[in-house]
Amino acid sequence: MGVDYYGVLQIPRTSTDLEIKKAYRNLALEFNSERCKNPQSYQVFSLIGEAYEVLTNTLLRAVFDQYGEEGLKRGVPGPDGYIPAYHYHNDPMLTYKEFFGTTSPYADLLDVLKDPPQLCKTTSGLEVCKKQPPIRHPLLLSLHEVFFGGVKKMKIHRLVFINANRDKTDICEKILTIPIKPGIRAGTEISFPNEGDQNPAHIPADVIFTIEDRPHEIFLRQEDDLILTTRLTLEEALMGTVITVHTIDHRIIRIPITDVVNPAYEKIVENEGLPILDRYPARGNLILRFEIEFPLYLTRASKDILKKAFLVSKTGSEGPNRYESINKIVLADKILRVDPDEQLPPI
Repeated sequence: MGVDYYGVLQIPRTSTDLEIKKAYRNLALEFNSERCKNPQSYQVFSLIGEAYEVLTNTLLRAVFDQYGEEGLKRGVPGPDGYIPAYHYHNDPMLTYKEFFGTTSPYADLLDVLKDPPQLCKTTSGLEVCKKQPPIRHPLLLSLHEVFFGGVKKMKIHRLVFINANRDKTDICEKILTIPIKPGIRAGTEISFPNEGDQNPAHIPADVIFTIEDRPHEIFLRQEDDLILTTRLTLEEALMGTVITVHTIDHRIIRIPITDVVNPAYEKIVENEGLPILDRYPARGNLILRFEIEFPLYLTRASKDILKKAFLVSKTGSEGPNRYESINKIVLADKILRVDPDEQLPPI
């Protein structure tokens, strides 16, 4: 397997551009070769720079997400032509300087001088501002939205400053645009920094939307798989049938069931589930589960027929005489069905 740039920066694959920059900042300061004298630090420092360069470039990140490091460094076909191979320039200090504006290993201290912490007015005077706790909202997505992806727009109301002194606020409406990747999983958090209420005594809170799956009337989601429970008659469970499924992406597929179905039986249809996040066009599976409807009553004749069928399955399924056994049972059944008045007299 190739290098996992997300693992290098110790971040999830769903990380935002800001989260990638924060991760690079912390690791680059820690492994700066002028600050860290470990002989292996330069290799780590270089890999951190390469990961940052790839993941902050929209095109390179998209290629890496779909094809991995191997495809990224080999080149791949794109919608507008061939995307050439990527090669890092192997100068991590150049990446560091472009990010921090200096090669100093103490850029974090210089940041404090160039960009001092924000001060807020409090009852006890000026103090370093504290950030408000995040504001969390659930974001329910239908399975269709999870399958196709897209954009959601959410309206929020927040207090904003309305004067130059930043001491008066009023309620303002704002629309936040939320990107939805195909296959996004429940529990994923999408953050909008500092979109909470503005307050002279605090730094505005982050607004965070947490993805939740909206229940579907037919399918049940299990990570990237879809589960469909269908009902079968006892006859269908024993003799086989064909299940017609209307898929999430508006197709109709017909699935033959040829095995004898028991309550624990599952039929797996590969690549008919949800998209696997950042691995397009890979998909999960469709899992069919079954509920078997047993008849409430059987006539004596029906029971006799079932007994004979089970007898055939026991005695006639193996061995050279299996066809002879079946023929005898069928013949006996035919004889029993003949009207007594029409039977031939015994010889």
